[in-house]
Amino acid sequence: MSIRWKLILTFFLVSILPLILAGGAGYFHINQVSSLAIQESARSLETAYKQLAEQKTLDIKKALEYFVSSKMIHEEKFNVEDLQFDPSFTSLGVQTFGKTGYSCILEKKKDKFLYFLHPNPKMIGKDITSLINRNIKFKRLFLRAGDKGFASDIAEISSVKSFYVLSNIEGTSLYILTKVNYSEIEGPVQTLEKRFSEEKETFLMQYYIGGLTTGALVLFIALWFSIRLARPIIYLTEVAERISLGELEAPIDITSTDEIGDLADALRRMQVSLRKAIQRLRRRSQRR
Repeated sequence: MSIRWKLILTFFLVSILPLILAGGAGYFHINQVSSLAIQESARSLETAYKQLAEQKTLDIKKALEYFVSSKMIHEEKFNVEDLQFDPSFTSLGVQTFGKTGYSCILEKKKDKFLYFLHPNPKMIGKDITSLINRNIKFKRLFLRAGDKGFASDIAEISSVKSFYVLSNIEGTSLYILTKVNYSEIEGPVQTLEKRFSEEKETFLMQYYIGGLTTGALVLFIALWFSIRLARPIIYLTEVAERISLGELEAPIDITSTDEIGDLADALRRMQVSLRKAIQRLRRRSQRR
């Protein structure tokens, strides 16, 4: 390999290799930061939605308990079933929040749970006992609520993952069930993931453009420098070859003050020494 190509390769590797390593490290750290940010955001959103659902349930519970206690005080013949047709009770018990979150009222009759009030009127009166028994987490939620009067848990029903809060309305057989679909939590996280993905693609695009531009610039500089450095060396090599063939008067047209200039001066001194040596030999031969 000629010195020119050695110089080009050296320049290219010394300049491009750090760029490749820096770009790889940058992309790795972007992935790490984005992954950590997404995890923390998902955890924070999940905690926020859970707290919102629990607080919402407690607020509804207090409002309904106050409403029921007022009914019991002012009505001689209070009947829980009458609450089903009371618009004030319905507006307090059935509420929506977010895109999919809602609260409904369940009634416990012996060992069965039925929808007492629901955002979908067609669901009123539907027995969900079998649904509760089929899902372990959902069943555990009802068992804990029965013991403590308040419980929350995650359950997946019909392939829909949701966060549920269940609380008993004190003094009645009614329960408030609040539900928040995990799609509401996953939606913002997916948006964040998409944003990070777009930023990574932008980074890669800028990196590729910058890398190609830098590579082209480095290649140009390497070519220019290698030609500038190799040209006098090639010239001096040719001069040395001519001197070896007997052209002791071959001109050396290099006047630089660097190492190349030192090499040219050495060749000039060699020319002078060879000429003098030849002259001495000629004089000796003439004397003989």
